[in-house]
Amino acid sequence: MGFFKDVHQLNKMGKEASNNWDAQGQRAAGMERMAAAQQAMAAQNQALKLAADGIAGTASVLEARQTGALVNFDPMVSLDLLVTPSDGPPYPVTVELLVPQVNLGRIQPGSNVGVSIARDDRSTVAIDWMRVV
Repeated sequence: MGFFKDVHQLNKMGKEASNNWDAQGQRAAGMERMAAAQQAMAAQNQALKLAADGIAGTASVLEARQTGALVNFDPMVSLDLLVTPSDGPPYPVTVELLVPQVNLGRIQPGSNVGVSIARDDRSTVAIDWMRVV
């Protein structure tokens, strides 16, 4: 008799969950996560391109802010940087990028990171996580 009572209780709980399901909200949240993932993939592609043919430089982290987006548990972060290219004077840039969890300690204000800079647009900067500064 206890088995059928448990099945009845599970059926009741399933109906309550179904009634409280917000399909539109779930769809909107999914679309936000998909947009964040697409943005992260575009940034990764750009970073690979810059690593191949960009200008090497260093950057000092002035400020780091989380945007609230996560992709595979890695946070999207907005960074204010002071970029120093190998061929010119330093200048400020703000970038938004996905930061792997293992590299979160490297983007604290005051720290330095290696960067690759686009030749045609100096405001396009990607952090080179493999280069130690």
